[in-house]
Amino acid sequence: MRKVIFVVHGMRKGQLNETLTQFVAQLFEAEQMDYAMAFLESETASLPTVIEDQVTQGVTELYLVPLLLFSASHYYEDIADSLEGWRQLYPQTTFYLAQPLGTHPKMKNWVASQIARYLDETEKDTAVVVLAHGSARFNEPDIALETIANQLSTATRPCYPCMVYGKLNYEKILAELAQQWPKLLIIPYFFYDGYLVQRTKQRIGALDLPCDVTFTTAINFHPVLKEVILNRLEACGGMTPCILSS
Repeated sequence: MRKVIFVVHGMRKGQLNETLTQFVAQLFEAEQMDYAMAFLESETASLPTVIEDQVTQGVTELYLVPLLLFSASHYYEDIADSLEGWRQLYPQTTFYLAQPLGTHPKMKNWVASQIARYLDETEKDTAVVVLAHGSARFNEPDIALETIANQLSTATRPCYPCMVYGKLNYEKILAELAQQWPKLLIIPYFFYDGYLVQRTKQRIGALDLPCDVTFTTAINFHPVLKEVILNRLEACGGMTPCILSS
């Protein structure tokens, strides 16, 4: 018996976890995927609790799919570092861990589509900025976002990475870019336009940058995420057995 567990950050209070559950349900409404939701922040559906429930129900193969864009503290400390403990606690169950979603090539294509959607090819006075969460303790998100930005940069339209947290500080980078470019297109590289995105937009507005600033939408659980998730499952051996029908 096999099962996918989608692991989401979530919140202990409020309606966010319910909203995220609905997002995932909509993403896979065309398929019948046998999955459960687990949250890193939850009073009732924490990852250890959901794993225990699934093992109790007789699941022998668990595919953990973190709905995270990059490898950082949540991926390593909340999930990967606990794998060996779960394997010892439940020796009857085989665990698989998928890679984060944000480094998949299709996600770079999503960023490219946002650029094409908001900018005409003839515009040469606009710099593109990809804004992500970041990490103060792990450099993997910085490296991954820098790679995406470098691959999407052109001679006439450079693409810059910046983070809410970590060394690629968005306030510092945007202040510098605003002195060089009359227009900035900022692409929030987040799963949805939630609290952190809105708060960061407000803080950017408070910077009173001397240039025009346009924000695109965030990923907002775009259908490309389904393709990426299925690819990640396939990479760890879990796609075919976990899709019951289409």
